[in-house]
Amino acid sequence: MTEVERIADRTDEELAREARAGSRRSFEELACRYRRRLFVYLRPRLASAEDAEDMVQDTFLKIYRNIGAYDPAFRFSTWLYTSASRLAIDAFRKGAGRKQVSLDGDFDVPDPSAGPESRPGETGLWDAARGLGGDRYRALWLRYGEDMTVDEIAAVLGRTKLAVRVLLHRARTSLVGRLGPALGRATGPMAGTARPAVGE
Repeated sequence: MTEVERIADRTDEELAREARAGSRRSFEELACRYRRRLFVYLRPRLASAEDAEDMVQDTFLKIYRNIGAYDPAFRFSTWLYTSASRLAIDAFRKGAGRKQVSLDGDFDVPDPSAGPESRPGETGLWDAARGLGGDRYRALWLRYGEDMTVDEIAAVLGRTKLAVRVLLHRARTSLVGRLGPALGRATGPMAGTARPAVGE
C-alpha cells in the first residue's frame, strides 16, 4: 500500500493529529476532503463565488496556523466549520458584509450531492434548502451534508441545542411546504426527514 493510499484511508481526526505533528501531506488531504464542502457551506453568505473561494482559503490558512489548538477528542469537521463561521462573521463586521447577498435570491452554488455518488432527487432538495436562507440552510447542510449532531451544530452556529432543534424543525417544515408531494418522491440525505419531532 502506498503512502497516498494510507493517507486516504485515515479518518479526519487521525489526519488532524498527524498535521499537528507536522505532516503537511495529512493537512493537504484534509483540505482536499473539505474544500468543496466548505465552499458549499459558505457560498450563500457571500456575494460571489470568488468571495467564497477566498473565504475557504482564509479558513484553511487559519486552521493550518492553529492546528496545534485542535483537540482530537472532538470531530475535525466541527472545528473547521466553527472556524469558517467565525471568519464569515468577522468579515461581515469589518465591512465585507456590504457585499453579502440575500439568501432568498438566486445564486450559483454547486449541489453538495454533486458527483458520482449523487442520487436522483437530491438536487431538488438542496435547491429548495438554499432558498430557505440563513441559518436554516446552514443547519440543514451541517446536519445532512456533514452528518453533524445537534450538539456539534450548536457549537458551529453559536446557538443552544434547543435553538438548533427548533431551527432544524422549522427548516424541514418549510421544505415540506416548498416541495409538497415532490418530497415523497425525493431520495437522498434529507428524504423522509422533513417531519421529525422537534426533540430529535
